[in-house]
Amino acid sequence: MTFQRARNDEQRQIRINQITTAMIELMEDLPFDKITMKKLGEKLSFTRNNLYQYVKSKNEVILLIIQQDFVEWANTLHDNLQPLKTPTLSAFCKVWVQAAVKYPRILHWFPLLGELIEKDVTLEKLIPFKKSYFKILEAVKKDIIKVLPKLDSAQAERLVYFHLRVLPHLFHLYNESTIQKEAIKQAGYSGPQGSFEEQAEIEMQIYVNGLYNTDLEINE
Repeated sequence: MTFQRARNDEQRQIRINQITTAMIELMEDLPFDKITMKKLGEKLSFTRNNLYQYVKSKNEVILLIIQQDFVEWANTLHDNLQPLKTPTLSAFCKVWVQAAVKYPRILHWFPLLGELIEKDVTLEKLIPFKKSYFKILEAVKKDIIKVLPKLDSAQAERLVYFHLRVLPHLFHLYNESTIQKEAIKQAGYSGPQGSFEEQAEIEMQIYVNGLYNTDLEINE
């Protein structure tokens, strides 16, 4: 791949897609802390100056990747929830978790956004990310309320936060490194049981029941 200056918005988006794809490929082979802008540029055959025309740091690339994944996750969730007219709670949670595991980068990176990623990006990149996030949040809330009409807007928003703040911690428990697993074993703990999907569905059902704070009028 050789660098060619983007001359319009369409070409610029093509360059952005090339950059995010290259970063995803690098992360398959290297830990994130070993990836540099130099390595990213070399993979793309971009000079550092050419690369900086589109992103100023590797954290900006992560921000772009998460933004893309978040849009795709919301669309997948929307499509999968549509057939659920009067779902059981377990059916709703199963569909939700199935969409979650399809986009593991959200579960991995979202908890790190505020403390790590967003602190090393430009305002130019952060503003469109925030606009996209809040737009998607409103759309997902509407999808939730259509399926679970007893939830109000604030409760639906808390359910999205459950996905972004609680499920990632559970996800990491089931995706620990070999060293982490050995440390847990040596500490005398057996580790999590079952699969992430099974446990996530259980945790979601408990959480939704808590949001209702009453008996659910959903057939089990």
